[in-house]
Parts: sequence; structure tokens; C-alpha cells
Amino acid sequence: MISVLDQIDSGILVCPETKARLRRKGNILVSEAGTTYRLTETHVPILLKDAPQAEKYATGSVQMTNEYTRRRSLASLVNRLKAVVRKDYRTKSSRTALSQVLEAGSKGHLCLSVGGGPLRINPGVTNLNISCFPNVDVVADAHVLPYGNSTVDSIHCEAVLEHLSDPLAAVTEMVRVLKPGGKVIAVTPFLQRFHGYPYHFQNFTLVGHSLIFQRAGFEVLESGTCVGPTYAIVNLVSAYFTQCLPKVIGLPLAAAWNIAGICLLPLDLALNRPASSHVLASTTYVLAQKPAD
Repeated sequence: MISVLDQIDSGILVCPETKARLRRKGNILVSEAGTTYRLTETHVPILLKDAPQAEKYATGSVQMTNEYTRRRSLASLVNRLKAVVRKDYRTKSSRTALSQVLEAGSKGHLCLSVGGGPLRINPGVTNLNISCFPNVDVVADAHVLPYGNSTVDSIHCEAVLEHLSDPLAAVTEMVRVLKPGGKVIAVTPFLQRFHGYPYHFQNFTLVGHSLIFQRAGFEVLESGTCVGPTYAIVNLVSAYFTQCLPKVIGLPLAAAWNIAGICLLPLDLALNRPASSHVLASTTYVLAQKPAD
């Protein structure tokens, strides 16, 4: 992992507005164009055009705040139980695609996780998010990435595009900052309930998911199901119980259903294999590459 300070000093991290180089002056970052940004005591740069508005956005969802500030690890019994209930049995192809992207960011190279946190998918990944949550290394807007042209080796983006008002702009930014030949993996919902952080704008079919990367200028290397149909059904039915029924009825039904779901979820190990599984998938993945030329 290239440290954030090294990213600043080497000119990789830049002013998001002008793309001018940043200089450190204590806890202030000054661009060559004169724009200033704050650097926290833990060396997290706040590279936002409107930091107060971004903070308002980030704290506008109780669900987002709770997940990012309270989910420290899977050490507690409750979180370990949740991990069992939510085990998603991802496809082998999606896991292989992810490993390609993470490997490209190893050995001193820069792998950027757009929307990363509160966990770190890999020790060598730089997490970028809209607010200074735990394990966030760079605070910035995915629509305006604070990186120079062709400076990033690989990109990971999971459960993010559905929350962006202009996902094409964000994907276009990804192709701009990636080096020629650099790869991105995106995992985005298809059949999932509304989950606002605080907004949830869209989900994607596999075709739509691939198309947005092609329109941005990427070459799609492969795409398919990431999390399968059984996971989608278990979670949608659980949401139906909790969101559509009175709590006195819905909560016990959801608890019983989720316990039954633990036994049902392994079905996806078989159901994910057909190429047609994406028509009922919970999430799909796209592995894309910036053209070498």
C-alpha cells in the first residue's frame, strides 16, 4: 500500500476540482491553483468541494451511520451470528475477478477502493469514502476523484453505484484515473431491497451493469452473477416481513425465516452455476479494463 502522505507528495493525490498538485503545509493542503483542503491529525485528507454538505449527506442515514461507526469487527457474538445469517456464497468467478484486482494493487502499487470502509477488504487497499469513517484513508466524492490521470493501478467498487446520483460520471472518473491496462471490479445490486445511505437511486441488471462501463470507455473482460437468487429471495422475504407487516407479527416471522435461510443459502452453490442465474441474482459483478492505448 502506498501511504496517503506518499500519494500527496508524489503528486498522485490532487485537487479534485482543478487536478493541480497538492502541497502539505502542516494540516493544510494547498493546491497549485490556491485551493485549500484539510488534513486530519491521522493524515486523512478531506478533498471535498463542499465538505459541510458532504458531512450532512453522510450523517443523513441512521443505517449508514450505524454500520460505519459501530461495525468495528466480527469479534462479538452478535456480529458473528449476523455473518452466518448473511453468508452470501459468492461465485467462484467473482472471487477470482476480485483477486485479480487486489493482486494488481500489491507490491507497492495503488489499489483504490471507491466507497471503501468500514472494513478493509485487503491491507494494501486505499479506502475512499464520502466521510471520515473508520478505515477511510481519503475523504472525497466518487463523482470527482482526487487522483491524477492514469495514476491508479486498480479499483475495487462494491455496493456503491446504486447510491450515486450519476453513476456514469463516477465510472468515467474511474477510467480517467486508472493506468492503461488497469482493471476495476464492481459489484452492484440487482434484486435487493431499498437501502438508502441516505439515498438509493438504482439497481442494475447484468446488461445495464456492463453497459455503464462500456459507455465510460472500459473494455468489459467478464461479468456475471456475484451473489445468487437464494440470497435475494431470503433477504427480500425478510424485508417484506419487517417492512410491510406490523412489527409484532413481522419481527418474529423474519427471525424464523432468517434461521430457515441459513439452511437455504447453500443452494446458491449450485444455482449460481448456470449463465442465466443473473436474472434472479442479488448482485452482479463486472470486471473491466482500461484500454492499453
